[in-house]
Amino acid sequence: MREISPDQTIILAKIRHIDELERLSISTEFVENIGLIIHQLQAERGASCLYLASAGKRFGKERGDIIAENQSLELKFREALQRHLGNNPLIDAKQLTLLSWTLLGFDQLTALRHQVTLHQISFADCIQSFSRFIGSLISLIFDITDNAVNSKISTYLLALYNLVQAKEFAGQERAVGSYLFGSGTVQQEHQHKLLELIALQDRHFELFCQFGSDAWREAWATSMNSSLSLEHQQYRRKLTQAKDGQSMQAKDGDQWFELCSQRLTEIWHIQCELIKDMHDTLETLVSHARADLANTRHYLGKMRHQANQTATLDSAFFNLSIPVENAYTFQAHDNLHPYPMESIISLLQQQSQQIAEIENELSETKKALAERKQIERAKGLLMSTMNISEVDAYKIMRRTAMEQNRKIIDVADNILSRQPPLS
Repeated sequence: MREISPDQTIILAKIRHIDELERLSISTEFVENIGLIIHQLQAERGASCLYLASAGKRFGKERGDIIAENQSLELKFREALQRHLGNNPLIDAKQLTLLSWTLLGFDQLTALRHQVTLHQISFADCIQSFSRFIGSLISLIFDITDNAVNSKISTYLLALYNLVQAKEFAGQERAVGSYLFGSGTVQQEHQHKLLELIALQDRHFELFCQFGSDAWREAWATSMNSSLSLEHQQYRRKLTQAKDGQSMQAKDGDQWFELCSQRLTEIWHIQCELIKDMHDTLETLVSHARADLANTRHYLGKMRHQANQTATLDSAFFNLSIPVENAYTFQAHDNLHPYPMESIISLLQQQSQQIAEIENELSETKKALAERKQIERAKGLLMSTMNISEVDAYKIMRRTAMEQNRKIIDVADNILSRQPPLS
């Protein structure tokens, strides 16, 4: 048996890197399927709410068509899930548990649809049921983002997560507003819910712009300044500024639903472009990694040929003037001491520095994800202990951060460490 050598292990490292990127490609395809099924479930929720609000007189056929399409998409989702599981054998228990919840939702979706058809579920419970299911799918996107091994793709996924989450709150806004117009009377409870949904959208769109590219930020800014957006804002004001019990014109409900649907479609188009950019980036990364592997094999072959022609031993590892520690401790941006060319040491230095830079970039994204989880946990603790809404909990944290001139993550850490309660 041939003895294991540095040549072999450096080649294996590059092969493993390609494998990681290819597994990530399968995972992002699965995320794309998750985004698509969320988009269609939002459409089904909207149609179901209009169907209930009109006592079954409207949107029956449209709802039936959407359900048929969603049943077909569910099969594609399950196929993508099989590929995701098959190509990622080390998926952790947390993600598998999230998948179990999601699959349970699919299994029980037929019963929920039956309840809607027979008017055996209230409007509020219908929204909450669909939103719970969609929420489990969005949590899955976040977990896959948290486990991504490439900084560029992790950032794409983080932007995508916030866009999908904002779009979900926009979908809930459509449903609540449709019910208010459809019922003919403003109810303060639903009006407050609408204001909460608007605030949640704004926060996640802000995060999307923070992690997104200049092109996506420009696309979002263009969307916000469009005539569609301005008209949507007018109808928003009709709903949010109306007095409790004030009568609403049912005919306005059709225009509201259409405006919200067009807005969701615009967001969907941005989402599709984001996913396309992510796939293109992954293809480029895989292509570069394969070229790097081929170049490394060529380089090693050239060095072996030279070694056969000379009896000179390569003793660069024990040359104390060369700080190899910077490489094998994976310190990024080590440009002070170039390594000798035509040496395995130079290859290892390049490999170590590539890994160090990837880890350095990835740590920034991981930090943002970790902070987001801490903030969500702290917000949830405030909601449960103070019996307040998600928006109110976030407002308390943000106000406290401003008053104390601290970052909101520091306030979140303070809450979770059981410091004195906030006022």
